Amino acid sequence: MFSSPPSLSRTDVLTGCRNLLSFADWLITYCADSLRAPMSLVSLDLNAFSSLAHDASQGDAVLRWVAIILAEELSAPIYRIGGDEFVFVLTSQDHATHATLGHLLVDRLNQEAERFGLRVPVATIAIIHYTGTERVSPADILGQLRTVIAETRTQVCAPTATFHAAMLPQTYDLHYIVDDMLHRMVALGQMLDESQQLANTDPVTGLPNLRAATQALTAAIMKAGTTGQPFTVLLIDGDNLRRYNELGYAVGDTMLQQLSHTLHERLRPSDFLARWRVGDEFLVLLPNTLLEHGVILGERLRNAVQEASCNWPFPITISIGVATYPHHGATVEALIHAGERAIDQAKGQGKNCVVAAV
Repeated sequence: MFSSPPSLSRTDVLTGCRNLLSFADWLITYCADSLRAPMSLVSLDLNAFSSLAHDASQGDAVLRWVAIILAEELSAPIYRIGGDEFVFVLTSQDHATHATLGHLLVDRLNQEAERFGLRVPVATIAIIHYTGTERVSPADILGQLRTVIAETRTQVCAPTATFHAAMLPQTYDLHYIVDDMLHRMVALGQMLDESQQLANTDPVTGLPNLRAATQALTAAIMKAGTTGQPFTVLLIDGDNLRRYNELGYAVGDTMLQQLSHTLHERLRPSDFLARWRVGDEFLVLLPNTLLEHGVILGERLRNAVQEASCNWPFPITISIGVATYPHHGATVEALIHAGERAIDQAKGQGKNCVVAAV
């Protein structure tokens, strides 16, 4: 049913599994299919996971460990639907084989439990067999899933339990299901927000990255097209900063963090600073700013870096190219090209200077 990896919005960032949204996609597609194949829906719930709450890093490590084992043992989509609960769908082979696989998964988790100091049995597995002939809705399957998980948790001596969909009750506590799903969707939204933040953030400096900077430039062009107000872009490039990397990449990263902090301190609250590409380049977007004012601010930044870096392992300088919308271009590509030409001119003039595009 899923022939390609899920998108970022349907991927659990912590484990790399598919997330609750992806599971909802599967539920709707499965229930809408008039020719359903026999399958087994398997839920894996970690026992006593709350005991790890005092150490978030250990809890995260356990979840990643479980995800790795599932990926190694299964050739099926794996969903983390929230907290310490995983669900996967088995469609190949028969129901007896699916039940055997559940036992094997529990055995392997128990064998490796000592590395995390976990009690055995590590997990509880509930398996629901579907013949493909059941008339079920997504709510029905969710109700059955919650029912068997609750029942299996009470069977301390039997960490794996098997159920047949046709034998399960058809009435469920819908209020509980809705409340449970709402809490899960809120948690999913928080994870997606974190994923979006990570996708737009440079890991070294903590600044917006190339992707975020391009989006900001595009938005600025759209706004300027409506308001008629110009804006200015500063492209900043370090001068001969390779000496830092010769001392080690960690030293180079520290210098980039100090450089970004120095630049940020000299900007206005409305200005936008990003790391441009992945080297020692930065971009500043100055809203409602004319070219001459951009050059003045560029000089302020250049002087600040030269003075601050006197206390760093090696003093550094920067070269800055300045371009303004719409004079130097009405597209992201045109503005960047104009700024890069200005930087080339600054380098040709001996570096450590600010040059306005022509």
